[in-house]
Amino acid sequence: MVNKSKILSDLSKIAVDAMSTFSSLKKEIETIVALRVNKVVNKMNLVKRDEFEALKKMVQKSIIDNEKSKKTKKRATVKKKKRKKTSKNN
Repeated sequence: MVNKSKILSDLSKIAVDAMSTFSSLKKEIETIVALRVNKVVNKMNLVKRDEFEALKKMVQKSIIDNEKSKKTKKRATVKKKKRKKTSKNN
């Protein structure tokens, strides 16, 4: 019986060591993959997310300002036309 429990104890230690080894191996592989992915992304010269968001906000603001200026110009044009019509009628 002592031999069986020693064998089970040894198998248990081997299993724990194997799990630890596989866990370390998994972390190492994840690190290597992450580094390679970062290397590829850096070579692609992609825009960073925060830079993209800042530019997006600037473009949206420019679009809104452009629409406002178009409306203002239309109003000014309409007022000029009305003035010309009323001055012709007088």
